[in-house]
Amino acid sequence: MSALKPQIRGEVADRFVIVRGNDAVALRQLGHYGEVGDRGELVLDPVEAAYLLERGFLVVESGGRQLSFPEFSSLMMSKDPKFWLKYLIYSDLKRRGYTVKPGFSQNYVELRLYKRGADVGKEGAKYLVFGVAEGTPIDLRTIIEKAREARNLRKELIIAVIDSQGEVCYYTITLSEL
Repeated sequence: MSALKPQIRGEVADRFVIVRGNDAVALRQLGHYGEVGDRGELVLDPVEAAYLLERGFLVVESGGRQLSFPEFSSLMMSKDPKFWLKYLIYSDLKRRGYTVKPGFSQNYVELRLYKRGADVGKEGAKYLVFGVAEGTPIDLRTIIEKAREARNLRKELIIAVIDSQGEVCYYTITLSEL
């Protein structure tokens, strides 16, 4: 691990990763990761934890044992079959320089995307990103429902399609009134 990267520790708790104490403070200084819990701890969504683990900023433990990136990913995929799809979109957007937060839906692959330079916490996300694997049938009603949800939240809908090589292609969806 590089001397420039902090040794931040997190513990798997059900389907989240909890970071406590000084590690939570250090992680907040790295960027907009996680949500502050009731006791001041930082609660990371699995995709956030996986991204930080892969990049070498976070050490994830479960039952007192340190997990590698593949071990953590396998554990999270056993809890959420859509974990890998979410992770591919999340990490692609992060590598493109965006601030990304998990979405509100547990039923779909969904992320909140902030415009570049946004003051997260003071400004809301500009986009709702809805992910789907290439070749997966999706009902048009689902897309319309997501577009309406985004519009009601005053966000723009982006559909992220992941191909078989893990590449992500983005499409903007806009509802028009007839």
